[in-house]
Amino acid sequence: MADKNNSQYFVIGADQSMFTQKVRAYLRNNSIPFQDVASDVKIFRGLIVPNTPYPLIPDLMVVDKNTKNYQIIQDSKSIIQHIQQTHGLATVKGTKRAFVDMILEMVLDDFVFLHVVNWRWAHPSQQKYLEYTFGDGSLPSEASMKIGAKLSNLIKGPTPRLGLTEKTATAFRDQLTEFLELLTAHLDTYQFLLGNELTAADYSLYGHFAAGLLRDPAPYEWLTSNYPVVHAYAQRVGGTSIRWGSQNLVTLQVEGGKLVSCENTMGKNHGGREVEKYDEIPETTTSFAALLLKDYVTILVPTIKATLEFLRNSGSDEVLIPRTLKPEYSIEFTIHDKNGAPLKEKKVASTHCVWMLQRILDSTYKTEQRSEVDKWLNEAECLKEWKGAVMMWEGSGWRVDMTKKGTLAKREIVSSKL
Repeated sequence: MADKNNSQYFVIGADQSMFTQKVRAYLRNNSIPFQDVASDVKIFRGLIVPNTPYPLIPDLMVVDKNTKNYQIIQDSKSIIQHIQQTHGLATVKGTKRAFVDMILEMVLDDFVFLHVVNWRWAHPSQQKYLEYTFGDGSLPSEASMKIGAKLSNLIKGPTPRLGLTEKTATAFRDQLTEFLELLTAHLDTYQFLLGNELTAADYSLYGHFAAGLLRDPAPYEWLTSNYPVVHAYAQRVGGTSIRWGSQNLVTLQVEGGKLVSCENTMGKNHGGREVEKYDEIPETTTSFAALLLKDYVTILVPTIKATLEFLRNSGSDEVLIPRTLKPEYSIEFTIHDKNGAPLKEKKVASTHCVWMLQRILDSTYKTEQRSEVDKWLNEAECLKEWKGAVMMWEGSGWRVDMTKKGTLAKREIVSSKL
């Protein structure tokens, strides 16, 4: 595809970043040329910090080929949206399908992220691999492993603040197992999460696979041995599959000495409905979405409450919200174990989900769309909780936008609730 904006793209990130992998896969599958940039200290200090609101990856550096002027775009969702709009790429069609794609992207980015981090740091067999990974490869093995042990322990240190504790570790792993079993059942018919077209949600899940579950040895062996259909799906989304469903794989039909047809296998399913034509969500999609949403809403709702408390305490009508609120705003959430028993734990309030909620309200959950979308939310058994979260946020009079300075909250009206 021609570069309609005459731009050169550089993806600034690290191989272990789930969200960097998400961006790379999107660019690859849409034939957008890009180059990778190692995110070392020099790049962080000289390029990312002065030009972005947060010292985070991934970042997309967009350079004008003629003037060499550049801009930096941060956050995987903003990056994909920029590429989509710049190159006129297809978006999800249908009221329900567009909404479900965005809410799945939200849940995968904000919640399944915790499942993957849990696998990395809560499995004892990972220890030696992590010591090697975080070591200094320029040193002899023993010295490198010692450095790696110190650094990995430093990185692992904050994980309890995410709610990843001994109390919840098994429940997170069991829930991930159930999710992959439901996903396997879905992928027996459909190629992707919403059917047979790649969407943003697929790239979110792929990022977790590529940077976590299929990178680290313990989850890699577990996933590939037990869920080969899911493994093939990850390769398909990543553009590396040579199995049925790859965009580079075709089926041939010949008659005698002549080629009659040559059809791409991408987009074909195994007997399911052509859901894309009818704005339908496969029942199997609703099943795995319901599993995740049941517990995710217990994070979303209290995070909104904590954010509103932070805004109220600020005493201003325009506030930059930090990505993570201070410990005094910590929230309690619930995750259910494999027997359905609820386990409660505390975690820091990560406000990014409030911005993701605002994106959905601004685009796929507008007033005129809600009655249709609510039918699916009811099927996913989270309508009451979702509408409660929406009512709380909209009733507050605040909205948030991602700006060059960060997540900016503005109070549009004076609300008695604040």
